[in-house]
Amino acid sequence: MNHLPMHPNSAENLQAPEGLWRKTVAFLQRDVKSLFPSAGGEAVAKEPNESGSETVAGTLADTPVESLVDFNKLPDLAFRREVLDWRDNFHANVTLTVARLEELFIEQMHAELGNTSLFRKVIARPSDEILQDSFVRLVRVPLIAVLRQEEAKLKASAQKWALLGKVDLAFDLRRLNAECATLHDLGFKTSKRNLILSRIQTLMLGSAGIAEHFRDQGQHLSGKLMEARES
Repeated sequence: MNHLPMHPNSAENLQAPEGLWRKTVAFLQRDVKSLFPSAGGEAVAKEPNESGSETVAGTLADTPVESLVDFNKLPDLAFRREVLDWRDNFHANVTLTVARLEELFIEQMHAELGNTSLFRKVIARPSDEILQDSFVRLVRVPLIAVLRQEEAKLKASAQKWALLGKVDLAFDLRRLNAECATLHDLGFKTSKRNLILSRIQTLMLGSAGIAEHFRDQGQHLSGKLMEARES
């Protein structure tokens, strides 16, 4: 028995695409806000049914997720971060400052050697005596000024956190009173130029030099301030 071919516009052929079209229109007309969590912390997903109306598929979260952050500890964390930032910045600042002052002091040393008289070349005075005034002017005075500025920054943090006066935050400057005493046993003459240069470099940036000495003090002062808040 032969079957007559279906007309392209028959009800059977129209049913599928028309149903698909209705679903597409219903999807485009859905409330966009339903795709996102509501103000009450719940997210509801909706699906269109055959007639284009929406049905609730389910709730993604019935209760808000408990925060893992202890907000009571945030002030302590902020305080520690501020003090540690000062310490790190101080370490970098004092190192760069001493390196710059070392360069100026070495230039002065070379200039002094160039001006050495014939008499002083024969009977050389100790290097520390010749370079003492230059050390005070080019190293000690400007370095103390930088250290006082750093003290002020740390004390400002202490005042902000109600800790000012509870701990001594002053740098100990006695190390600079020795000036360049490590050069005392070297006669100030051109034949000793390289040795004098090496001693100056050790004095300023060596493992036990001026920069390291004050970096250690900065570490100590920041630690004292943090201990004061914990006590």
